[in-house]
Amino acid sequence: MTNIQHCSYHSHTNFSDGANTLEEMVEKAKQIGFCELGISDHLIVHKNMSASLSAPMWYKRGHEHIYNNDFKKILPAYQKHCDEIRKFSRLSGFKIYVGFEVDFFTYAGWLDELRDFLSKLDYDYLISGNHMLFDEDCQQLFDLNDLPLLYPDVVQQEEFLRRHFQVINEAVKSGVFKFLAHLDYARKLGEAICPADKFRQEKLQILDSLQKQNMPLEISTKGLRKIKDFYPCDWILTAAKERELKFVISDDAHAAAELGDRFNLAEEALRKHNIFNRLKF
Repeated sequence: MTNIQHCSYHSHTNFSDGANTLEEMVEKAKQIGFCELGISDHLIVHKNMSASLSAPMWYKRGHEHIYNNDFKKILPAYQKHCDEIRKFSRLSGFKIYVGFEVDFFTYAGWLDELRDFLSKLDYDYLISGNHMLFDEDCQQLFDLNDLPLLYPDVVQQEEFLRRHFQVINEAVKSGVFKFLAHLDYARKLGEAICPADKFRQEKLQILDSLQKQNMPLEISTKGLRKIKDFYPCDWILTAAKERELKFVISDDAHAAAELGDRFNLAEEALRKHNIFNRLKF
């Protein structure tokens, strides 16, 4: 079966938490026959980031400019990153889009700060991809992976996860994103905490908002690597088809070897649901 999509718009370099350089990612993209590539390194800024209980783990990896308190502080690094991508695209003769995968926060003023920051960058698109959980006032945050350790109580876990999906819905409605990544990413916590059929109403509300915004949804093969299933799961694909949502296949590549990972299986999954409406830049 011939793949419809010969590109990826969700990939990461060693500017954020990727394993490979921009040059290595582009070389691999060319080798596998991609016609273009989107680089979407992480952008995660929260005023209380350094106070997070997850911060020691992030900073141990040397990711201070990804998990940061201050948009202004990181602006020079992101401007340089954008400039380097544009320059390499020109020199290589290969089309490279400049994107960022952004965690959405809800405290007063954050969205205005994001928009001001973006106004100073030469970029093409944003991906909505939340990896953080936080309290009702969006003051205390932590990595989703740390939920079972920090909050072993089931009731508290459900409260954080329900808010997580509600925040994703707010991100979609904000109108600043090109497409939504890994809608049910929280399934990586395991069946005991976040099974596929849990928080169904919240997920359906997200799909409704995607429909109203005419915003595409990602089917990610990273799920195959993490939980042996796509993000999103089968019932969400069915509900998305009912709403005639547009899709984009993503590898969420954090290494060159992951580019195009099992796109053929994603194609089959979309065809199974008669989903042919695709995002193309």
